[in-house]
Amino acid sequence: MDKYTAFFHHFTEAVVILNLQGVIIYNNPAFAGLALSEEVQRTLSVEGRALVERVKQRPAAFRWELLGGLLVAGVSPIIGENGQTAAVLCVLRRQAEESGLQERLVEAERRLQLIVEHSSDYVLIFSRHGELAYIPPSWKHKTDERHPITYKDVLAFVHPDDAPAVAQKLAELYDTYETQAAEFRKQGEQGEWIWVEAQGEAILDEAGALDCVIVTVKNISERKRYEEKLCQLSYFDSLTGIANRSYFDRHIHELIASQTPFALCYLDFDKFKWINDHFSHQAGDYFLREAVKRVERELRPGDFFARIGGDEFVLLLPNITKTEMTALAERLVSSFHEPFYYDKQLIQSTLSIGIAFFPKDSDRIEQVMKYADQALYEVKERGRNGYAFYRPTEHRQAVIEQDLPFAVMRGQFYLCYQPKVRLAKGRAMGVEALLRWRHPALGDIPPLDFIPLAEESGFIFEITLWVLERACRQVKEWERKFPRLKLAVNLSPFLLNRPELVEHVKRILRETGLAPDRLILEVTESGLMENIETGRHILTELQRLGVQAAIDDFGTGFSSLAYIRNLPVSLLKIDRSFIQGIAENSKDATIVDTIIHLAKSLDIEVLAEGVETESQVALLSQMDCDYAQGFYFSRSLEAEKLQQWLEEHNRNACGEPPA
Repeated sequence: MDKYTAFFHHFTEAVVILNLQGVIIYNNPAFAGLALSEEVQRTLSVEGRALVERVKQRPAAFRWELLGGLLVAGVSPIIGENGQTAAVLCVLRRQAEESGLQERLVEAERRLQLIVEHSSDYVLIFSRHGELAYIPPSWKHKTDERHPITYKDVLAFVHPDDAPAVAQKLAELYDTYETQAAEFRKQGEQGEWIWVEAQGEAILDEAGALDCVIVTVKNISERKRYEEKLCQLSYFDSLTGIANRSYFDRHIHELIASQTPFALCYLDFDKFKWINDHFSHQAGDYFLREAVKRVERELRPGDFFARIGGDEFVLLLPNITKTEMTALAERLVSSFHEPFYYDKQLIQSTLSIGIAFFPKDSDRIEQVMKYADQALYEVKERGRNGYAFYRPTEHRQAVIEQDLPFAVMRGQFYLCYQPKVRLAKGRAMGVEALLRWRHPALGDIPPLDFIPLAEESGFIFEITLWVLERACRQVKEWERKFPRLKLAVNLSPFLLNRPELVEHVKRILRETGLAPDRLILEVTESGLMENIETGRHILTELQRLGVQAAIDDFGTGFSSLAYIRNLPVSLLKIDRSFIQGIAENSKDATIVDTIIHLAKSLDIEVLAEGVETESQVALLSQMDCDYAQGFYFSRSLEAEKLQQWLEEHNRNACGEPPA
């Protein structure tokens, strides 16, 4: 028994060991603390024999009251090496102490109950069979207290969208005993949905079997509100409320990962920059919000709309056919034909859309975005206010190459004109003729897609003569209404090697009746530098006829004003790349100002290209620039519309009342 005596020596509880005759063979120091009299100890020995006899009959642990209830003993048999009871262990405690312990236990349970019931967290306890053993008082009126309910019944209070995931977590908890956690929406007392976070723990007994499951449920509604606000800031545009670039990037990769086909559409709200400049930034913000609403009204559930830049908007339309896309695009474009109203002011804008399909046009999203952008550019080139689908380059290029030689004969070319304005007086000084190709199958083809091909194939000569003849005839027709109007026509650098050009120009002027001093032939700076000797000769010959020469895109090549002084040039056109930044970039403004003053010192007039804002016009006027051209005044227009623009613009410039 030495191993037992050493073990129990430091116990705080009184411990005695009885042999099979009921005689005390060991007691620890705590036994003396009971302070039992000799008479009580003799009585204890008598009762000890009865206690031993019970252990012999049923060798199991039990509780026994001794000395008429004075002591309470926890009794356990000590099994020997032969597997039989060798002695009896008694842990003794005074009845008063036992009662006090019971009272303290009851009090502890009461306090625990108060803590649980007044905590902001819910506590649910389920039995090993899944029956609800404890439920918060706030839930009791929702349950039938006569019959225990299972965790499956509790799912009735979980949001239908969240219930399957919660049921799976509980099932895993019962199967594996592993801790489970979940966030879901639970129905509140008023029927509202409350976000909660729940954690389930399996409680095992000494044998490792499941005793019960405790689930703590915490209200996380406030945290969810903060998360939603953070998400709104992270993934949504603060002005319009639609998705931003971050959300767009995430969503498009989700569509690709799920192998969902979709249409990608770039949207351009035409004249947005003009609205900002002409009205105010507040008007521009209002216009964007209202424009977004018009687009959203036409979309289907599941369609995705994002603002990915200042004036860049994009649609992602999953599982849409080309027929459906065409109908949607037409509805969207038509919806912008109705004007917007801001502070009693009418704002007119149109919508341009470029469309490409994933994975039909490409299975690389970067390429699809590029194709949609190309399609949008095509819409802008043909005057905006419409939509275009991306057309595969290979097929399209083959058609262009095949049909270009016949475009003049088939009447597919047409001219647009963009006005040039005299800044000092505001009146139109002239127009620039711009070639356009409307193909019956490909639609409007941008000049950059066919002019280089025409130059390489040699067709540019015949095409230029067609443009000259048609434009001269048109301006001559306008001469009665606009007697001082000049015509500018672009010359390809390839024509500077064709001396016969001079005779053709002379013939066209004679046949159309247009005065030579009304014609300006424009050649790019780089093109002139590549053909400087023959170019100088041809321009000199044209000058003798009275035809003026202009340097186009000045500033992009390698020439200098000193060199141009020796050429028969009367006008410089400053490239749009310098004009775009003059209001914000002091370096660009300095370059433009220097060009203007040096040109004037050489008796050469100056025109600014690509003017789009009122601030640019004001700054160019201060710099004493002669002329300007760009969207601020007008985009390129066909003859009939351009005539209307000239009449209205010149009337306003002269201060005449409307007719």
